[in-house]
Formats: sequence, structure tokens, C-alpha cells
Amino acid sequence: MQESLARSTRIEVIDVLRGFTLMGIAFVHFTEQYYAGQAPEAHANFTSHGVADHVVAGLIGILIQGKFFMIFSFLFGLSFYIQLSKSDGSASFLLRFAWRLAVLFLIGFVHHLHYRGDILTIYAFLGFGLLLTYRLPDKALLIVSLLLVFNVPSIITRAFDAWTSAAGPSFFNADQKALETYYNTMKSGTYLEILRANYHEFFGKFVFQIESGRLYITMGLFMLGLYVGRQNLFTNIPFFKKLIRYGLWTLLGAVLLALGFFGGTNAAGIVLSQQVQWLAGGFVMDVFNTALAGIYVGLIVTLFQKERWRKRLMTFYSAGRMGLTTYLMQALVGFWIFSSGGLGLLGDFGNTVCLLIGTVTFILQIAFANFWLQRFQYGPVEWLWRTLTYVRIQPMRLSTSIT
Repeated sequence: MQESLARSTRIEVIDVLRGFTLMGIAFVHFTEQYYAGQAPEAHANFTSHGVADHVVAGLIGILIQGKFFMIFSFLFGLSFYIQLSKSDGSASFLLRFAWRLAVLFLIGFVHHLHYRGDILTIYAFLGFGLLLTYRLPDKALLIVSLLLVFNVPSIITRAFDAWTSAAGPSFFNADQKALETYYNTMKSGTYLEILRANYHEFFGKFVFQIESGRLYITMGLFMLGLYVGRQNLFTNIPFFKKLIRYGLWTLLGAVLLALGFFGGTNAAGIVLSQQVQWLAGGFVMDVFNTALAGIYVGLIVTLFQKERWRKRLMTFYSAGRMGLTTYLMQALVGFWIFSSGGLGLLGDFGNTVCLLIGTVTFILQIAFANFWLQRFQYGPVEWLWRTLTYVRIQPMRLSTSIT
């Protein structure tokens, strides 16, 4: 008899996954000290002050960075399907969802003014792509999503750059003066100067998303989440067990490919151009990140079926259920600690201390989420988002009946 999940359990594991992902996002953002971008050469190692900091940076880079945003993006597409499945798919639903995205953009833009690494404006922009692709046939949806997840558009662009010896992405030759100015603004500028600096970084954020391929990957993950929801794969536990196995083989393949290519060319004395390194290294890293993200999802869903592990994993449930609030609260704490809008401690601590700060912050967020959701139906930002979406005050307290 095939293992399956009840609907209530299915929803719980999705929120657990989101909470688990937000923990990883906290680790990445706090160790980068909510800087989100290339540091000037004069402060290139501002997050690493010793051997322990380099070890932490390596572990974060290998195990977390670039993986957890993928899960977060996948869950956004899955959430779209869940909303769609509860509606009749009418024009009124699509219009409301489009307005919901517009509201998310506004929330994200305020967030961006304080932290240029904001992802909500990207999600709002790409969310309109779901409205254009949600009617695609299953096979087409899956094929297009996988082409984007594995960053095929970027592979083509990078191959062209390598063939023509083009300059490549702008971050290869960043303006050091501009980088220095931004760093100094975050470290010692006034609050208004920080807002102004991040405002001017908005267009650059989208340029980076395109040049790095993250824009394509995120859209692909949205579509993949939609596909998984449409296929009801969260009822199929054996699928997630296979996902772990396939992910491990893919992970091994990516590592062997990297060792073979870069080790082989180095042994042969072949000097690779920056463009070729970007082509090969970027491809391997994209595959590696995708495989590890898939393994994490497979492990969480599979372990969630075991009673002992389910109790442990439910620790992430409340933080994931109010994921938008959790995400923005992390940025609020990070902004207050590291920027001159708060304590101005940017660069004063290394990765080890910052990882500890991020861990404590997330533990406190779990406690806050548990406290809040025992009394209210939604997280505070979720309530605001819902209220603005429907353009009327939404019920908040658990004792309030929903009409």
C-alpha cells in the first residue's frame, strides 16, 4: 500500500519546510551581516577575522548559501497552487492575486530600502509569471521549470561570453569607489543616507539577478512548486525518498565533474579565462545547490512521517506559518545590529559570532511565533498583507469568527 499524507499533515509539513528554510536564511544573512553584495577590496574580509570565521564561512557556503532560497522560492509556487486550488480560477481570483503581488512589492520595497538583499520585490515581479504560465500543460510546465531551475539561459549567455571573450557580468569589474562609498554609508551614514543608498541599489539588484541567473532559477522554482502541487506529490512519500537518492547521485556527479574539469585543466597547465571559469563553475554550483536543496526537502518530508522526528520538526512550524513576518523580523534585527541606523557593528564581528547572533535570533523568533499564533490567526505582516489585499480589515484574534 502506497504511503500517503493526510491533508492536514501535508499543510503542516509545508509550514515546517518554510520554517526550516527561514532558519537557513537567517544563518546566511546574519553571517553576511545583512550587507548583501560585494564588499570593497579594502574590506574584503570584513566577516572573517580568524580561522574559525573562515571555517564557518566555508560550511555556510557549502551547506546553506544558495540552497535555502531555492526551497523558499519553491514553496512560493506551491502556495500559489494551494490558493488556486481553493478558488474557481476565475478572473476575479487572478485579479486579486495580481493585487496581492502588488501589495507584496510595496512591502518588499520598504524592506529593500533597509536591506538591498530583499527578495520580496523579486517574488512580486516574478509572481506575475505564474499568472502567465499556470495554464501550461503538465509536461510543458515541468520541462520549462527544469530548464530554468538548472539555469540554462545563463549557461547559454556564459557560453557566448566565453566564445567571444566578452567582459562578462558587471560584478567581475565592479567600481571600487562605489563599493567603498556604499560600505561606508552602511557603517557610518545617517538613516536617510542608508535609505537613499539602497534606493539607488534597486536597479542593480535586478541586474545581479539576471547576470547571476537567480532570476531564471527563482521563476523555475515557482513553476516547479506549481507543478508539484498540481501533481499532488506531497501525498507521495516514496517520491521524496527517491528525491533523496537522486539528489545524492547528482551531488556526487557535480563534485566529480568539478574535480575532473578544474583538476584536469590545472594538472595540464591550462589557464582558464574568467569567462570559462564562470561557465563551468557556475554550472557545477547551480547543479550542486539544486541537488542539495532537493535532498533537504526529501529529508524533511520523509523524517516528518516518523513520530519522534515529527515532534522535533514541528519546532519550525509556527515560524514557517508566519513566514513573511519571520523573514522581515530577521532583517529588522540585522539592520539594527549591523547598520549605522542602529548599533553600526558592521565588520566588528566575524562569522562565528554572527552565526551565534543569528541562531539566538531565530530561537527567539520561534518563541514569539508560538506565543503569537496561540492568540491570533495570522502573523502581523501576514494580517497586514491580507487586509491590504482585500482592502478591508481582516479578523485577527482566534476567537473571532471568519466570514
